[in-house]
Amino acid sequence: MSDVSTTVTGPKHASANSWPPFHWLAQPDIRPVAEDFWRAKYDEHDVAMYNRLLEILKLTKEGRNGDQIGRQLHMNNVRKYITGEKESFLTHLRAEHDRLGSPKPGHKWLPLRLKPRGTPGDEWIQVPTEIKSFDDISHVLDQLEPTEESYQLMEQFGYKSRDELIQDRANHLGFLMGTLLGDAGKDLKSEGKFPSLKAFLVLSKAKENSERFGEFTSLTVNSALGLRMHRTNDLPASDKRYSKSECFEWLAQTSPLFAWIFHIMMGLKRGEKTTNDPLRADWLFDTPIGSQIHFLQGLSESDGWVNPGRDIVIIVASPNEALLDKILTGMGIQHLFEKQKVNIVLFSTLSGLRLPIFNERANTNNYQNLVIMANARRFEERVPLPTWFLDKIGPILENCTNYDQSCLEIARDTSCKISNQTVKKYSILVK
Repeated sequence: MSDVSTTVTGPKHASANSWPPFHWLAQPDIRPVAEDFWRAKYDEHDVAMYNRLLEILKLTKEGRNGDQIGRQLHMNNVRKYITGEKESFLTHLRAEHDRLGSPKPGHKWLPLRLKPRGTPGDEWIQVPTEIKSFDDISHVLDQLEPTEESYQLMEQFGYKSRDELIQDRANHLGFLMGTLLGDAGKDLKSEGKFPSLKAFLVLSKAKENSERFGEFTSLTVNSALGLRMHRTNDLPASDKRYSKSECFEWLAQTSPLFAWIFHIMMGLKRGEKTTNDPLRADWLFDTPIGSQIHFLQGLSESDGWVNPGRDIVIIVASPNEALLDKILTGMGIQHLFEKQKVNIVLFSTLSGLRLPIFNERANTNNYQNLVIMANARRFEERVPLPTWFLDKIGPILENCTNYDQSCLEIARDTSCKISNQTVKKYSILVK
C-alpha cells in the first residue's frame, strides 16, 4: 500500500476554467454534477440559489453590470456572486467539480471534513458506492494520510518506524470497524448537506482494559483515516450511564468518512443500530486474514473476555451470529454459540491465542489473561492434584470469593490450570 496521500486539495475554484464560470450556462442542469458527490443533500431553496447565479451569469455575459443586475433581480451583493466571494451550496459543489473532475466509475467524491452549516472543506477523496473487494478498501486508504498524532502514539504500541505503522493501516481499519460494532458510540448527523458521523468512546475506569483499549482505538483512527481522535476530559461518576464509575472519553473528528464506513463498509441503513441490526459486510470474507483478525480483535476488546474457570474466550455475538460463524469457520476455529439475553460465541483459549483474538500491541489485560490461560498446562483427568500444587494454591483457595478469578490467579502463579468446579471443590475442603 502506498504511503503517499492522494487526497485532492487545492485553492478555491482552482480549475482550467476562469471565474465567473460562464461555461455552466451551456450545461445548466446541476443534477448530474451533484450525483458525483456521495449522498449530497439539497433542497428547492438550494436549487433556486444556484439558478439565481446562472441568471446573474447570463446577464453579466450580456454586458450588464452589477448594479443593473441587482436592480433587475431585486438583490444585493451581485458583485460578490460574480467574483465567487459569495456562493450557495450547489454553487460550491459545481465549482469543486470543475476542480476535481468526475470520479472514476462506481465512485463518488466525499469531503473529509465539513465546515459549519455542512459546507465541505477542500479535502476530498473518492469512495466506492459499494465494497466489492479488498482493493476498494485499499484505494480509500491510499488517499488518506496518517495524522501527526499517529506518530506520537505509535511508540507506546511497539511500532519502531513510520513505515511499520503505515503498513498496518488496513489492520487498523479492521480493528476500528470491530470497535464501531462494539463499544464505540456512533451519533449519525443528517441535518447537514452531507451525512456525517460523530464517533466516540466512553470507557469505565473500573475496567483494567479501558485506557489501553481507548488509546489503541485512537491510534487506529489517526493512522487509518487521517482523522484526529484524542482523549478528552474524564467524565465524573454518574448513575445515568452503564457504569456508575468515572469514565475515560475519547472523541474523534466528526466526518462524512465515518458515515461512509457505517453505511457502505458496515452496510447499515439510517435508523439501524449495531445493537439490534446485523452487519451487511460479505466483503469481509475475502479480505486478508490480518484484516479479519483485527476486526475480531476490535469487537473482542469491546465485547469479549476470557473466562478462566471454563478456559474459554467469550464474545457477545448478537446480532451478528451468522457473520462471526462464517469468519471463525473460515479460520478453522472450533466454536459454539450459547443463547442468553444476548447470544455469545465461545472457543478455547488455545484457539484464541492462535489468532490472537485480543490485540498483542494493545496488550490489555484481556490479552494478558489469554496468554496466561492458553499457556498453562492442565493435569490429567481423574488423577488427584499433586500435594505441591495444593500447597501452593492453598492461600488462594482460603481467600476465594470468585471461582473464575481464582482459576486465573492459580494459572498465573503455577502455570497450571484447573476448572472453576475444581476450585469450588477444594476451596470448600480448605475452609
